[in-house]
Amino acid sequence: MNLEARKYNFIQELTKVDESVLEKLELVLKANRKDWYDELSDVEKDEIQIGITQADNNEFLSHEEVMNVFSKWQ
Repeated sequence: MNLEARKYNFIQELTKVDESVLEKLELVLKANRKDWYDELSDVEKDEIQIGITQADNNEFLSHEEVMNVFSKWQ
């Protein structure tokens, strides 16, 4: 049986489960979900936080301003 058929069969079976089984399946799916942020280094996470803080404080350039700065290389 190919992957698509297995997925279809799984979906069919999901329609028959009760809430407690569904909750357990949801936990399994969440546990297997990788978040790209968790795989970043501490330095990368710090840089992202700096950017978020700057954006919150309106310390950024608009897209148009950035394009004007770099237009000399086009």
